[in-house]
Amino acid sequence: MDAVTVLTGYLLLAMFIPSNLVLPGMGGVGTPANVVALMALMWFLAAWLTERITPAKGTRAPRIAMVVYASAVLLGYIACAGRPAITKEMQGADRGLIALLVWTSLVVVSSAGIRDRARLEVLLRRMVVFASVVALLGWYDFVTHTNIASSLHIPGLQESAAQVAPMSRGAFTRPRGTTGHPLEFSGILSMLLPFAVQQAFDPARFDRGRLRRWLPVLLIGGALPISISRTGIIGVVVALFAMLPAWRPQRRGYVLGAVGVGVVGIGAAVPGLLSTLTGLFSSFFSNTDSSTQARTGDYAKIWEYMQSSLWFGHGMGTFMPELYFFTDNMYLLTAAELGVFGILALLFVFLTGLHTGGAARRLCQDDASRELAQCFVAAAAVALVTSATFDSLGFPMFAGMFFLLLGAGGSFLGSVRSPARPGDLTGAGR
Repeated sequence: MDAVTVLTGYLLLAMFIPSNLVLPGMGGVGTPANVVALMALMWFLAAWLTERITPAKGTRAPRIAMVVYASAVLLGYIACAGRPAITKEMQGADRGLIALLVWTSLVVVSSAGIRDRARLEVLLRRMVVFASVVALLGWYDFVTHTNIASSLHIPGLQESAAQVAPMSRGAFTRPRGTTGHPLEFSGILSMLLPFAVQQAFDPARFDRGRLRRWLPVLLIGGALPISISRTGIIGVVVALFAMLPAWRPQRRGYVLGAVGVGVVGIGAAVPGLLSTLTGLFSSFFSNTDSSTQARTGDYAKIWEYMQSSLWFGHGMGTFMPELYFFTDNMYLLTAAELGVFGILALLFVFLTGLHTGGAARRLCQDDASRELAQCFVAAAAVALVTSATFDSLGFPMFAGMFFLLLGAGGSFLGSVRSPARPGDLTGAGR
């Protein structure tokens, strides 16, 4: 058993068990995936203390970023404990600490535990395959006007929140597969789409056949517009522009042409979809969209809320919709919960993801490796930008995928800086 095997177990549970299904008595953070993530951290620490595994060299950047972010969360927790907070707020702050521990586990195990690039690529391929299945379930939701997650009942698990009814926009049902919301669905797929494209172009996988290589791209890329979400479209655009520098001119033309054909094709296959999507952006730019107006109207409210604890906030997990209101913006939510220092720490985490991918790309010697490195840049850029369109880290699956990719980017950078010696694998004893 190595880090990739452990993290694969986390991925299976995170992507195929709806996040509203939890273990009894553990609340909203008691998902099976989170429990496995915490056990993975204990496994890694035990292996490290017994010197069966050593942290990979050159992979500290993601862990340093987590130290900074954890400091912001802990200072916010202290601020919450030092004021007359109500019981729900304290419970929310406690859940925030558990979520922080889960995210830290994913970063530590993936960055320090994966010492072999081949094993890292195995994990990334599994992420793409699992995301393809989630996208396929989203297609099922869209076609049948239902939500498959609502019909899943697993013995031993209970619902921590009421099921969300199928959501619609215009004449279309917005899919979400096994995710918690169409925004999370589109955010995850746009973050993982660059990896699907990179794997399809990878010369080392040409023996797999075109259908096997390109089917994940078709499923993931095709599911993004049917989510009927500005987040999904913005995420695709950000990912595309982030990947362009890593491609040769001929490949850029090929990809842009394929995108154009895909847009025309899906517009012909689903009449009215393109007009609905363009209407989303036209109402946004004309400031006639009710959700945009509500979001901008929250700016002043958040600023007033911050005044009582400007620098360190009131505690992560304390700004709950049932007590206050929805922010639909991760930066606004972070400002309310963790203050100015929290916003800076969050930006530092996102920028660290950009740094690890960019630094690895500059060190890579071949095109395939440079494209893989740029995928980590694209994923971090998608998270950075789309966090302004929804409270991204408030959704367990999106947060888990982002922090896992953050750590994986550090692992890839370490493998480029210090290639693994023969037999020096993730779980190998010394």
